[in-house]
Amino acid sequence: MGVKHRIVVWLCVLMIVVPGLALAVKKGRLIGKVLDPEGNPIPDVTVVATCEEVPGFNEVETTNSKGIFKLDFSHLDVEYQLIFSKNGYLTFKSEQDWQLEGTARDEFTMYPGTTTVSEGPVASASNQAIFSFNQGVEFFNSKKYSDAEVKFIEALGHDPELQQAWAVLSRIHVKQENWQLAVDAAEKAVSLGAVDQEVWRARWEAYRNLGDEAKTAQALEDFEHAGLRAEEAKKIYNEGVAFAKTGDQAGAFEKFKEALEVDPSLMPALLGVATTGILTDHNAEAATAAETILNTQPNHEQALRIRYNAALKLGDDEMIMDSLVGLATVEPEVARDSLLRLAFEAYDANELVLAKSRFLRVLEVDPEHALSCYLLGLITVSDGANDEAKMYLERFVQLAPEHPETDSARELLRFLNQS
Repeated sequence: MGVKHRIVVWLCVLMIVVPGLALAVKKGRLIGKVLDPEGNPIPDVTVVATCEEVPGFNEVETTNSKGIFKLDFSHLDVEYQLIFSKNGYLTFKSEQDWQLEGTARDEFTMYPGTTTVSEGPVASASNQAIFSFNQGVEFFNSKKYSDAEVKFIEALGHDPELQQAWAVLSRIHVKQENWQLAVDAAEKAVSLGAVDQEVWRARWEAYRNLGDEAKTAQALEDFEHAGLRAEEAKKIYNEGVAFAKTGDQAGAFEKFKEALEVDPSLMPALLGVATTGILTDHNAEAATAAETILNTQPNHEQALRIRYNAALKLGDDEMIMDSLVGLATVEPEVARDSLLRLAFEAYDANELVLAKSRFLRVLEVDPEHALSCYLLGLITVSDGANDEAKMYLERFVQLAPEHPETDSARELLRFLNQS
């Protein structure tokens, strides 16, 4: 978020000459106050001031209990960049065009922002890594940082290159004031391709608290560039939205892909690729985008529907089965009936191994589907797995005591119990 203020200097300038002292010349002072949207002061906001035209200028201040900070500027007719940051608030940037000597007062509004984990895509070859990561996200978003740390470390045990886990660990270590651990986690995340602005912020804050001036300066520059990259990605994404509104879905698809190249964590662009990909027959890319969304948001309704439609268009039976199980969270009857149809197709074709796997998927979405239990009983009997068969047949009789096949199931159970 960028806000440009042109400072109007209103306080008289006092000219004081102090013999014998050689001090940096102060051309102006900004007395700022940081407020929330309701006008309440926000303490402990970190304010970083830099100036591209004055490379050596780098000032860091923190607001007091009244939300006030003071910054001294040494040059006129230049633009100073201020970055305001605090956990729980959206980081934003303000450009100050300073033209006159003296002191000025200004107010800045910071808006509350989620301290939750970014909804960027998570990809890993390890399902256990993703499972542990998602548990960590839940703890993090509930502000149970110690529990979250355990889960993210557990996820990294399954996949050491899961950059999102390293990224969130860097933020946890900052909250815990474990500065070196924060640096290590942030650097690892960056080396693995992390682009989330919060990672760059954690890295900068950790180096600053370690007192490493050179690395702090570089980290601040990287932090600022990350913000510019995120803004550029949003700009490209909005161009894609404009294409979509005019009906140019192909143009929108390309723009959404371009936005993701700039910022792979931009979730709206990922959803845009999934949505327009289906409309333009880029079905494999649509399915991949939808799957990536579901890695972090398993119940994302639109992504569930897109993945299923993409699977249908691709004709990928295994993907269709997986998609239907996921779709059951929003369309339970449609998902169950579609799975059942595919299971019967395999059963009627005497592909019993495939049929068994598909009837089991039916039970995933509807554990009380009696007929699936009966047919699983028949299939396992033919495999010679009598104990398993009895389990399914007993369950069928329990669920459907009046079903036309129940007497046959009871007779088969008697036979199995005697054998």
